[in-house]
Amino acid sequence: MGYDAECRGMTARVLFNQPSKNEKVADYEYSYDRPTLEFKIGNWPGIREAIDAKENVIINVRSKEYLALRIDGERNAARDGETYLVYLQEI
Repeated sequence: MGYDAECRGMTARVLFNQPSKNEKVADYEYSYDRPTLEFKIGNWPGIREAIDAKENVIINVRSKEYLALRIDGERNAARDGETYLVYLQEI
């Protein structure tokens, strides 16, 4: 995890991805218009549930604010089973 991010008064280390162009890497298609972040299951209590409930969840990372659009994956866990993958929109 590479960056500190803040959400609802809590801070967690996250893996933040904001590709600058569309490209395909392995089996994953990166889209520059949809930044993502991953955070460890157990960090940020209640944030996954708030995103699932379609609440306005604002995440601040690298001095920018992002709206959490959705969490993807089986039971909302990323492929590794240890993190949540969140799709973001810069605001």
